[in-house]
Amino acid sequence: MEPATPGQDVDVVVSAHELRDGSLSAANERLAGLLLHTRGYVILRGGLPAEVVAEGDAAFGDVFADCVDSADGEIVHMAGIDCRVARRTQAVFWERNHRWRVFPRLDDAFNSPWLLANPFAMQLLRPTLGAFTCKFVSSDTCLAGAEIQSPHRELDPGLSWEPRGYIVNIPLRRCGLDNGPLEVWPGGSHLWRDDVLRGRLGFDDTVQDGRNPDFEWLASLFPSRRVVLDPGDLLIRDPALMHRGTVNHTDQPRTMLGVCYFRDGLYHNYGHLGLSLDRELFERLAPEIQPLFKAFETVA
Repeated sequence: MEPATPGQDVDVVVSAHELRDGSLSAANERLAGLLLHTRGYVILRGGLPAEVVAEGDAAFGDVFADCVDSADGEIVHMAGIDCRVARRTQAVFWERNHRWRVFPRLDDAFNSPWLLANPFAMQLLRPTLGAFTCKFVSSDTCLAGAEIQSPHRELDPGLSWEPRGYIVNIPLRRCGLDNGPLEVWPGGSHLWRDDVLRGRLGFDDTVQDGRNPDFEWLASLFPSRRVVLDPGDLLIRDPALMHRGTVNHTDQPRTMLGVCYFRDGLYHNYGHLGLSLDRELFERLAPEIQPLFKAFETVA
């Protein structure tokens, strides 16, 4: 293995052979596992077939247009959240600070195992998480006008040295430096302990769409990276990794799908498979991935 230049961004490039077989080579699996453990994230370049991403992008464009058209709909309380439901596609959504969170129905456009249980992600997560299930599937869609977020961490970080779960982000179109890329702090922030950071030192790492001067100052002590992703790439990250959404300087929405997996036996109140699944859609999932979605409950 060639030595890396200090400070160099190192990603994993999936070969055509690996993509065809749906399995990382021993060398790439080792590198990806190392980056995920030490940095809290890894990018798999070319980890999805182009046609799967193109189909998802086209379908999500229709879903998002329906959400925008339904933005004046009645607010309903579902799975512990106040949200709206798109009239035609029945996608659950909300919008804050020009950032849209959309839970698309997992129909034929969104139920590909490449999206919901990407084989490369599964190869990395199984030895790390052990037994786990999917917690939710949603979009992070950033529009022009969104303010930069405060650095934050998610899903009860810092309660143990072991990861509680992982989020697999799938860009449906190019996510460049100009349209609101995710900014991450890979200096071990996913390992920071809650009892020290919040309990003893008094830092709040939960603020997203407001200013948090204390934690912004803390983040300034460490180097960060704005993550550029192309359609077909995968970003796998620990939700405890310090990160934030940035500004979209274009007139086009920037969308990444987020598939969250959580270790069995752990709980967090964010996200719910019933927002995207019902019994009929569950039964249409490929049999080999249904066990990952066994925790779904229909939301009335």
